[in-house]
Amino acid sequence: MSGERIAFVGEAMSTIVQGIAEVRSAIGQPPVVVGGLAVLCRLSNPYRATTDLDVVDRRRSATPHLQVLRAVVGAEPVEPAAVLIPTAFGPVKVDVLEVRQVEIDHPSDDPGDRLHASAHAWAYDTATDLTIGAVSPKGEVEVTTPVAEPGPLIAMKLQAVMNRSTQKQGTDLLDIIRLTFDVGTREVALEQIRAVDDAVARDIAEHVGLWFARRRTQALEWVRNAGGADLVIDDIDLVAELLSDASRRS
Repeated sequence: MSGERIAFVGEAMSTIVQGIAEVRSAIGQPPVVVGGLAVLCRLSNPYRATTDLDVVDRRRSATPHLQVLRAVVGAEPVEPAAVLIPTAFGPVKVDVLEVRQVEIDHPSDDPGDRLHASAHAWAYDTATDLTIGAVSPKGEVEVTTPVAEPGPLIAMKLQAVMNRSTQKQGTDLLDIIRLTFDVGTREVALEQIRAVDDAVARDIAEHVGLWFARRRTQALEWVRNAGGADLVIDDIDLVAELLSDASRRS
């Protein structure tokens, strides 16, 4: 899915795209984009907006990305692991998600902590370049940077639900549903999950069972409140079936 160009319209998206350029300039390399922007870039029919920029730091540089970004002139720290970066289009919040190699080499006993590390590492290692452009009354901006693929995005979203506000939980679950159903991402995501390391697949399966089976009624309520008013319980069940089948190992 590399080599594509994605175009957005609006001042908020122009700010985020310019934020990618500012982050690239500061850390000396194109940042690996995850989160809401990555979801919007991968879906053939983006269904929501986003205002923040999420990037992964595999801690392979001498200085952590967050430390570098907070040293940018005019930047403001945002706890616990973010920074407000000034751009020509306005400030953008950049969340930096760190993964240390020790978390991969020596996985946690907690399935949520394990999936956090493995999903973000998977996203970083398999991200493919996209050219992202945006147009607003303030001008045009374009940047090419690695963006997380659909399979890793689903894995990251499954893990993220646990520690979020109710509103964000609904958004994360809705992102998973849209990525699973969208014609542009469905088969790619399922194939990537089928091919991922068995240990990661098992943690994906456990989180799918939690949110789309054992808590399916609550999940439906959250996604409806987050903008998925068109969804019914059969949709939740179908996501559970598709993702469980893809992550099942004999």
